[in-house]
Amino acid sequence: MADPRFALSPDIIDLQQDTRRFAIEKLRPRAAALEWEPNPLDRVAWDLVEEASTHGWRTMGLPRRDGGGEASVLALCVLAEELAYGDMGFAVMLDQTLKVQRIIARLAGAELRERFLRGFLNDPRAVLAICFTEPETGSDYIIPKPDFHFQTRAERASDGSWILNGYKHFISNGADAAYYLVFASTDWTKRADRGTSAFLLEPGHPGFEVETIHEKISQRCINNAALRFSNVTVEPWRMVGPEHRGYAGSREILRESAIEAGATTLGTARAAYELAVERARTRVQGGAALIDHANVACRIAQMYSQLEAARSLVWRAAWAVEHDPDYDYRLGSAAKTVAADVAVEVCLSALEIFGGLGVMMREAAVEKCLRDCLSFLHSDGAQDSHRIRIAQMIRDTD
Repeated sequence: MADPRFALSPDIIDLQQDTRRFAIEKLRPRAAALEWEPNPLDRVAWDLVEEASTHGWRTMGLPRRDGGGEASVLALCVLAEELAYGDMGFAVMLDQTLKVQRIIARLAGAELRERFLRGFLNDPRAVLAICFTEPETGSDYIIPKPDFHFQTRAERASDGSWILNGYKHFISNGADAAYYLVFASTDWTKRADRGTSAFLLEPGHPGFEVETIHEKISQRCINNAALRFSNVTVEPWRMVGPEHRGYAGSREILRESAIEAGATTLGTARAAYELAVERARTRVQGGAALIDHANVACRIAQMYSQLEAARSLVWRAAWAVEHDPDYDYRLGSAAKTVAADVAVEVCLSALEIFGGLGVMMREAAVEKCLRDCLSFLHSDGAQDSHRIRIAQMIRDTD
């Protein structure tokens, strides 16, 4: 394998700088103000979603022929990190949107593609949701059992349409999406990768309802929701990808999903690190600034080293998933688990540097960083699920 080039291209550097300014000047202060709004629907900064649309960030995953930016995986990782530097919830809102559009661009038929692009491109507030998770499946889509099936089912009606029944929960953008990509078993006799289809629905579809908006300690500026499908009639043109193969096709397209998850955690952890450095420079204890005490200095040096090492793994995986014909699938899970663990460790160290102030609600921004980073111990696959996946691939290697 050729060595990846870790130097960012001029276009990606421009993206990094633009999103970093946006994160500092607009996103971070708005998120701090919005996350404790009593009504979850009031926590989404829709005007900033519109602004992200004007920059082209919301549509970066689409090919240029479809009006998108045709961004590389590395560019998407840089975008995710910088947005999460301002607010993780906002970063996840756009990352989920980028995932779904990439699937539709690759797998959707002509009629669905045309209808989707017309609505999605013309609505600067349109965000997207991908509906995998169910109460009884959890991380089964990370380390699938031989008999793994989605409990949500779609059965073909006599007129060729599909009747969809089931329940999904913890769905990012679940209360706010303009389109939902829903995975359902369409052949129960076959395992998920051979018997699951994907369908694209809009809110308000008869029989489709947002049942609950989950309250969370993390990512409070994005709404996760539980969705109910009760005898929903789905027209044939809404199927995304070949019949029974929507799940398999989507997994192949989104093999970089875990890498982007790792990048997201690093953005928020980097914010915690910078807050801690500033605190250590200005807080005097024992007659000296905290940073002049050896134990605090060592802690800060460790935080810096951890972030740099984790980002190097994320960027290497992002490069390899697109350029290495012999891509090692272990890399994606490794990037996610290492970055998510590092993010929590860095946030905990930052909290230590803040002392008692660090746990005072809304008095120091570092506590929000920790709460947000905790979510990726489970989001995009639980840590041990990814580790088991890596171990299985090691075991099965010839």
